[in-house]
Amino acid sequence: MNTVYVHFTEQQEALDSVPSLIGHGINRDNMDAALQALSLGIEEYKPPLGCLERFFNDGKAPDPGHLPNHLSVLPDWTLLPLMKGTLPSYMIYIKLLRPVIQAIQVEDLSFPSGSTTSRPIRQVFYGLLLGESREVEEYDREGKNLTSSKVEAVLPSAARQLQLDTLDKAPHSVRLEVFLETLDVSQSTLNGLPPHLGLPVAVTYYWLRHAHPRPDHPFLQALLLGLVYGELCRQRKSHREEGPVFERLRGLIQRGARSPDLGVAHAFSQWQCCVRDGLDLNQLLCFPLPEPQCAWLYKGTLVHQLVAKLRGGVTPDSLLMEDPSSGQLYRAMLEAILNSQEAETTGQPDGPSADSGAG
Repeated sequence: MNTVYVHFTEQQEALDSVPSLIGHGINRDNMDAALQALSLGIEEYKPPLGCLERFFNDGKAPDPGHLPNHLSVLPDWTLLPLMKGTLPSYMIYIKLLRPVIQAIQVEDLSFPSGSTTSRPIRQVFYGLLLGESREVEEYDREGKNLTSSKVEAVLPSAARQLQLDTLDKAPHSVRLEVFLETLDVSQSTLNGLPPHLGLPVAVTYYWLRHAHPRPDHPFLQALLLGLVYGELCRQRKSHREEGPVFERLRGLIQRGARSPDLGVAHAFSQWQCCVRDGLDLNQLLCFPLPEPQCAWLYKGTLVHQLVAKLRGGVTPDSLLMEDPSSGQLYRAMLEAILNSQEAETTGQPDGPSADSGAG
Protein backbone atom coordinates (compact mmCIF):
# COMPACT_ATOMS: atom_id res chain seq x y z
CA MET A 1 0.00 0.00 0.00
CA ASN A 2 1.32 3.41 -0.93
CA THR A 3 1.33 5.93 1.90
CA VAL A 4 -0.19 9.29 1.08
CA TYR A 5 1.40 12.35 2.75
CA VAL A 6 -0.52 15.56 2.58
CA HIS A 7 0.42 18.75 4.47
CA PHE A 8 -2.25 20.95 5.99
CA THR A 9 -2.01 24.41 7.49
CA GLU A 10 -5.19 24.19 9.55
CA GLN A 11 -7.09 21.43 11.30
CA GLN A 12 -10.27 22.30 9.43
CA GLU A 13 -8.44 21.91 6.12
CA ALA A 14 -7.37 18.42 7.16
CA LEU A 15 -10.91 17.48 8.09
CA ASP A 16 -12.38 18.95 4.91
CA SER A 17 -9.98 16.92 2.77
CA VAL A 18 -11.14 13.54 4.07
CA PRO A 19 -13.95 13.00 1.51
CA SER A 20 -11.69 13.73 -1.46
CA LEU A 21 -8.99 11.42 -0.12
CA ILE A 22 -11.42 8.59 0.48
CA GLY A 23 -12.87 8.96 -3.00
CA HIS A 24 -16.26 7.88 -4.27
CA GLY A 25 -15.79 4.15 -3.82
CA ILE A 26 -15.69 2.24 -0.57
CA ASN A 27 -12.11 1.01 -0.66
CA ARG A 28 -10.20 -0.26 2.35
CA ASP A 29 -6.87 0.95 1.00
CA ASN A 30 -8.26 4.41 0.33
CA MET A 31 -9.79 4.55 3.81
CA ASP A 32 -6.49 3.58 5.49
CA ALA A 33 -4.59 6.11 3.45
CA ALA A 34 -7.11 8.81 4.30
CA LEU A 35 -6.97 8.09 8.01
CA GLN A 36 -3.17 8.06 7.97
CA ALA A 37 -3.07 11.35 6.11
CA LEU A 38 -5.60 12.84 8.48
CA SER A 39 -3.57 11.73 11.49
CA LEU A 40 -0.40 13.25 10.07
CA GLY A 41 -2.21 16.44 9.19
CA ILE A 42 -3.56 16.88 12.71
CA GLU A 43 -0.12 16.21 14.22
CA GLU A 44 1.43 18.83 11.95
CA TYR A 45 -1.19 21.45 12.79
CA LYS A 46 0.12 23.92 15.36
CA PRO A 47 -2.48 26.32 16.74
CA PRO A 48 -1.41 29.96 16.93
CA LEU A 49 -0.48 31.45 20.29
CA GLY A 50 -3.71 32.21 22.12
CA CYS A 51 -4.36 35.72 23.41
CA LEU A 52 -5.07 34.35 26.90
CA GLU A 53 -1.97 32.14 27.19
CA ARG A 54 0.19 34.84 28.78
CA PHE A 55 -2.54 35.67 31.27
CA PHE A 56 -3.12 32.11 32.47
CA ASN A 57 0.55 31.10 32.40
CA ASP A 58 2.21 34.25 33.74
CA GLY A 59 -0.58 36.55 34.95
CA LYS A 60 0.39 39.10 32.29
CA ALA A 61 -1.75 41.13 29.92
CA PRO A 62 -2.43 39.52 26.53
CA ASP A 63 -0.14 40.43 23.65
CA PRO A 64 -2.08 43.14 21.75
CA GLY A 65 -0.91 41.57 18.49
CA HIS A 66 -2.87 38.40 19.25
CA LEU A 67 -6.12 40.04 20.34
CA PRO A 68 -9.42 39.51 18.53
CA ASN A 69 -10.36 42.50 16.41
CA HIS A 70 -13.13 43.70 18.72
CA LEU A 71 -10.64 44.20 21.58
CA SER A 72 -8.42 46.45 19.51
CA VAL A 73 -10.68 49.41 20.37
CA LEU A 74 -9.33 49.45 23.94
CA PRO A 75 -6.05 50.93 25.19
CA ASP A 76 -3.42 48.43 26.29
CA TRP A 77 -3.62 49.34 29.99
CA THR A 78 -7.21 48.05 30.19
CA LEU A 79 -6.41 44.52 29.01
CA LEU A 80 -5.08 43.04 32.26
CA PRO A 81 -7.86 44.56 34.43
CA LEU A 82 -10.42 43.16 31.98
CA MET A 83 -8.86 39.71 32.27
CA LYS A 84 -8.94 40.00 36.09
CA GLY A 85 -12.54 41.21 36.13
CA THR A 86 -11.66 44.60 37.63
CA LEU A 87 -13.10 46.47 34.66
CA PRO A 88 -16.66 45.98 33.35
CA SER A 89 -16.62 44.03 30.09
CA TYR A 90 -19.52 45.98 28.59
CA MET A 91 -17.14 48.90 28.02
CA ILE A 92 -16.08 46.98 24.88
CA TYR A 93 -19.59 47.29 23.46
CA ILE A 94 -19.67 50.98 24.29
CA LYS A 95 -16.43 51.52 22.38
CA LEU A 96 -17.94 49.60 19.46
CA LEU A 97 -21.03 51.85 19.72
CA ARG A 98 -23.32 48.90 20.32
CA PRO A 99 -26.50 49.21 22.43
CA VAL A 100 -26.29 48.83 26.19
CA ILE A 101 -29.09 46.88 27.89
CA GLN A 102 -29.98 47.94 31.43
CA ALA A 103 -30.65 45.17 33.94
CA ILE A 104 -34.26 44.53 34.90
CA GLN A 105 -35.00 44.45 38.62
CA VAL A 106 -38.01 44.11 40.90
CA GLU A 107 -39.58 47.57 40.68
CA ASP A 108 -42.84 49.49 40.75
CA LEU A 109 -43.64 49.67 37.04
CA SER A 110 -45.68 52.82 37.54
CA PHE A 111 -42.40 54.68 38.18
CA PRO A 112 -39.47 55.15 35.81
CA SER A 113 -36.83 52.43 35.64
CA GLY A 114 -34.45 52.41 38.59
CA SER A 115 -31.51 52.80 36.23
CA THR A 116 -32.77 56.29 35.38
CA THR A 117 -31.56 57.41 38.81
CA SER A 118 -27.97 56.47 38.04
CA ARG A 119 -27.92 57.68 34.43
CA PRO A 120 -25.76 60.76 35.22
CA ILE A 121 -23.08 58.41 36.58
CA ARG A 122 -23.18 56.32 33.40
CA GLN A 123 -22.97 59.44 31.27
CA VAL A 124 -19.58 60.24 32.78
CA PHE A 125 -18.54 56.61 32.26
CA TYR A 126 -19.51 56.98 28.59
CA GLY A 127 -17.71 60.31 28.38
CA LEU A 128 -14.45 58.85 29.64
CA LEU A 129 -14.69 56.05 27.06
CA LEU A 130 -15.92 57.99 24.02
CA GLY A 131 -15.30 61.66 24.66
CA GLU A 132 -17.84 64.37 25.34
CA SER A 133 -21.03 64.84 23.28
CA ARG A 134 -21.03 61.33 21.82
CA GLU A 135 -24.14 59.21 22.30
CA VAL A 136 -24.79 55.70 23.58
CA GLU A 137 -27.96 53.79 22.82
CA GLU A 138 -29.53 52.32 25.94
CA TYR A 139 -32.31 49.76 26.13
CA ASP A 140 -34.44 50.12 29.24
CA ARG A 141 -38.10 50.01 30.17
CA GLU A 142 -40.93 52.51 30.31
CA GLY A 143 -43.74 50.94 32.25
CA LYS A 144 -43.79 47.36 30.98
CA ASN A 145 -42.45 48.24 27.54
CA LEU A 146 -38.91 47.94 26.25
CA THR A 147 -37.59 51.31 25.10
CA SER A 148 -34.53 52.61 23.31
CA SER A 149 -33.04 56.03 23.94
CA LYS A 150 -29.90 57.98 23.11
CA VAL A 151 -27.87 58.94 26.19
CA GLU A 152 -25.31 61.70 25.81
CA ALA A 153 -21.77 61.16 27.05
CA VAL A 154 -20.63 63.98 29.35
CA LEU A 155 -17.47 64.93 31.21
CA PRO A 156 -17.32 66.85 34.50
CA SER A 157 -14.95 69.79 34.58
CA ALA A 158 -12.29 67.79 36.43
CA ALA A 159 -12.15 65.25 33.57
CA ARG A 160 -11.78 67.64 30.62
CA GLN A 161 -8.02 67.07 30.28
CA LEU A 162 -8.13 63.29 30.77
CA GLN A 163 -7.53 60.88 27.90
CA LEU A 164 -8.62 57.25 27.95
CA ASP A 165 -5.27 56.03 26.63
CA THR A 166 -3.43 57.50 29.61
CA LEU A 167 -6.16 57.41 32.25
CA ASP A 168 -4.18 54.98 34.38
CA LYS A 169 -1.33 57.52 34.55
CA ALA A 170 -3.51 60.44 35.70
CA PRO A 171 -2.81 61.72 39.25
CA HIS A 172 -4.88 60.10 41.96
CA SER A 173 -6.16 63.51 43.09
CA VAL A 174 -7.59 64.21 39.63
CA ARG A 175 -9.26 60.80 39.33
CA LEU A 176 -10.77 61.21 42.80
CA GLU A 177 -12.03 64.68 41.91
CA VAL A 178 -13.75 63.29 38.81
CA PHE A 179 -15.50 60.63 40.86
CA LEU A 180 -16.59 62.98 43.64
CA GLU A 181 -17.73 65.66 41.17
CA THR A 182 -19.83 63.08 39.32
CA LEU A 183 -21.61 62.10 42.54
CA ASP A 184 -21.59 65.72 43.77
CA VAL A 185 -19.93 64.65 47.01
CA SER A 186 -17.23 66.62 48.81
CA GLN A 187 -14.08 65.03 50.15
CA SER A 188 -15.05 66.18 53.64
CA THR A 189 -18.12 63.93 53.47
CA LEU A 190 -15.85 60.90 53.51
CA ASN A 191 -13.48 62.10 56.22
CA GLY A 192 -13.63 59.94 59.31
CA LEU A 193 -15.15 56.93 57.52
CA PRO A 194 -13.41 53.58 57.01
CA PRO A 195 -11.84 53.91 53.54
CA HIS A 196 -13.62 50.85 52.14
CA LEU A 197 -17.01 52.35 53.05
CA GLY A 198 -16.35 55.71 51.39
CA LEU A 199 -17.81 54.61 48.06
CA PRO A 200 -21.05 53.13 49.51
CA VAL A 201 -21.61 56.29 51.59
CA ALA A 202 -20.95 58.56 48.60
CA VAL A 203 -23.36 56.51 46.47
CA THR A 204 -26.00 56.59 49.22
CA TYR A 205 -25.78 60.37 49.42
CA TYR A 206 -26.14 60.58 45.62
CA TRP A 207 -29.13 58.19 45.74
CA LEU A 208 -30.93 60.28 48.36
CA ARG A 209 -30.70 63.35 46.11
CA HIS A 210 -31.70 61.70 42.84
CA ALA A 211 -34.12 58.88 43.70
CA HIS A 212 -37.77 59.27 42.78
CA PRO A 213 -39.91 59.10 44.84
CA ARG A 214 -37.53 60.63 47.39
CA PRO A 215 -36.69 58.00 50.04
CA ASP A 216 -37.83 58.79 53.57
CA HIS A 217 -35.62 58.55 56.65
CA PRO A 218 -36.31 54.86 57.49
CA PHE A 219 -34.94 53.91 54.03
CA LEU A 220 -31.65 55.62 54.81
CA GLN A 221 -31.49 54.19 58.32
CA ALA A 222 -32.16 50.66 57.02
CA LEU A 223 -29.44 50.90 54.39
CA LEU A 224 -26.87 52.16 56.90
CA LEU A 225 -27.83 49.47 59.42
CA GLY A 226 -27.40 46.98 56.57
CA LEU A 227 -23.88 48.31 55.99
CA VAL A 228 -23.17 47.89 59.71
CA TYR A 229 -24.37 44.28 59.51
CA GLY A 230 -22.16 43.71 56.47
CA GLU A 231 -19.18 45.08 58.37
CA LEU A 232 -19.93 42.71 61.25
CA CYS A 233 -20.10 39.81 58.79
CA ARG A 234 -16.77 40.85 57.30
CA GLN A 235 -15.16 41.07 60.72
CA ARG A 236 -16.66 37.71 61.67
CA LYS A 237 -14.63 36.19 58.85
CA SER A 238 -11.57 37.41 60.74
CA HIS A 239 -12.64 35.33 63.77
CA ARG A 240 -14.27 38.14 65.69
CA GLU A 241 -16.88 36.80 68.12
CA GLU A 242 -20.51 37.33 67.26
CA GLY A 243 -21.88 40.21 69.32
CA PRO A 244 -25.38 41.28 70.33
CA VAL A 245 -25.91 43.57 67.32
CA PHE A 246 -24.93 40.81 64.91
CA GLU A 247 -27.32 38.37 66.59
CA ARG A 248 -30.11 40.94 66.69
CA LEU A 249 -29.85 41.78 63.00
CA ARG A 250 -29.34 38.20 61.94
CA GLY A 251 -32.51 37.34 63.83
CA LEU A 252 -34.45 39.68 61.53
CA ILE A 253 -33.09 37.82 58.51
CA GLN A 254 -33.95 34.42 59.94
CA ARG A 255 -37.59 35.42 60.41
CA GLY A 256 -37.88 35.26 56.63
CA ALA A 257 -39.11 37.72 54.10
CA ARG A 258 -42.21 39.77 54.77
CA SER A 259 -44.87 40.32 52.14
CA PRO A 260 -43.00 42.41 49.58
CA ASP A 261 -43.53 46.16 49.65
CA LEU A 262 -43.15 47.27 46.04
CA GLY A 263 -42.33 50.84 47.04
CA VAL A 264 -39.48 49.68 49.27
CA ALA A 265 -38.22 47.35 46.53
CA HIS A 266 -38.26 50.17 43.98
CA ALA A 267 -36.29 52.53 46.23
CA PHE A 268 -33.62 49.93 46.93
CA SER A 269 -33.52 48.96 43.25
CA GLN A 270 -32.54 52.55 42.50
CA TRP A 271 -29.84 52.38 45.17
CA GLN A 272 -28.44 49.16 43.70
CA CYS A 273 -28.29 50.77 40.24
CA CYS A 274 -26.34 53.68 41.73
CA VAL A 275 -23.94 51.27 43.46
CA ARG A 276 -23.41 49.26 40.27
CA ASP A 277 -22.68 52.31 38.13
CA GLY A 278 -20.59 53.90 40.87
CA LEU A 279 -18.46 50.76 41.09
CA ASP A 280 -18.00 50.73 37.30
CA LEU A 281 -16.93 54.37 37.25
CA ASN A 282 -14.53 53.82 40.14
CA GLN A 283 -12.97 50.89 38.29
CA LEU A 284 -12.56 52.86 35.05
CA LEU A 285 -10.89 55.64 37.05
CA CYS A 286 -8.43 53.06 38.44
CA PHE A 287 -9.86 53.03 41.97
CA PRO A 288 -9.60 56.56 43.35
CA LEU A 289 -11.66 55.10 46.22
CA PRO A 290 -10.97 51.62 47.62
CA GLU A 291 -13.22 48.94 46.17
CA PRO A 292 -15.68 47.78 48.85
CA GLN A 293 -16.37 44.12 49.46
CA CYS A 294 -19.65 44.02 47.58
CA ALA A 295 -20.94 40.86 49.28
CA TRP A 296 -21.30 42.80 52.53
CA LEU A 297 -23.04 45.91 51.19
CA TYR A 298 -26.65 44.78 50.85
CA LYS A 299 -28.88 42.09 52.32
CA GLY A 300 -32.34 42.47 50.83
CA THR A 301 -34.23 40.48 53.45
CA LEU A 302 -32.62 42.49 56.24
CA VAL A 303 -33.21 45.98 54.86
CA HIS A 304 -36.84 45.20 53.98
CA GLN A 305 -37.41 43.96 57.53
CA LEU A 306 -35.62 46.98 58.93
CA VAL A 307 -37.77 49.49 57.03
CA ALA A 308 -40.89 47.91 58.48
CA LYS A 309 -39.43 47.87 62.00
CA LEU A 310 -38.22 51.47 61.82
CA ARG A 311 -41.56 52.67 60.49
CA GLY A 312 -43.18 50.82 63.37
CA GLY A 313 -41.23 52.77 66.00
CA VAL A 314 -38.07 50.70 66.52
CA THR A 315 -35.03 52.98 66.76
CA PRO A 316 -31.51 52.38 65.45
CA ASP A 317 -30.22 52.95 69.00
CA SER A 318 -32.25 49.99 70.26
CA LEU A 319 -30.80 47.75 67.54
CA LEU A 320 -27.22 48.92 68.11
CA MET A 321 -27.12 48.90 71.92
CA GLU A 322 -24.36 46.93 73.69
CA ASP A 323 -21.93 47.40 70.81
CA PRO A 324 -20.31 50.87 70.90
CA SER A 325 -18.22 50.29 67.76
CA SER A 326 -21.29 49.43 65.65
CA GLY A 327 -23.14 52.47 66.97
CA GLN A 328 -20.14 54.68 66.25
CA LEU A 329 -19.89 53.39 62.66
CA TYR A 330 -23.61 53.92 62.05
CA ARG A 331 -23.52 57.48 63.40
CA ALA A 332 -20.40 58.35 61.41
CA MET A 333 -22.08 57.32 58.15
CA LEU A 334 -25.37 59.01 59.02
CA GLU A 335 -23.72 62.26 60.06
CA ALA A 336 -21.58 62.34 56.91
CA ILE A 337 -24.70 62.12 54.74
CA LEU A 338 -26.90 64.46 56.77
CA ASN A 339 -24.17 67.06 57.13
CA SER A 340 -23.65 67.01 53.38
CA GLN A 341 -27.37 67.47 52.84
CA GLU A 342 -27.41 70.38 55.25
CA ALA A 343 -24.39 71.95 53.56
CA GLU A 344 -26.14 71.65 50.19
CA THR A 345 -29.28 73.29 51.54
CA THR A 346 -27.57 76.16 53.35
CA GLY A 347 -24.59 76.59 51.05
CA GLN A 348 -22.29 76.34 54.09
CA PRO A 349 -19.24 74.06 54.38
CA ASP A 350 -19.83 70.67 55.94
CA GLY A 351 -19.78 70.72 59.70
CA PRO A 352 -21.30 69.09 62.80
CA SER A 353 -25.05 68.91 62.86
CA ALA A 354 -27.08 68.79 66.03
CA ASP A 355 -29.79 66.78 64.28
CA SER A 356 -27.59 64.00 62.93
CA GLY A 357 -27.98 61.47 65.71
CA ALA A 358 -28.91 57.82 65.34
CA GLY A 359 -32.64 58.33 65.81
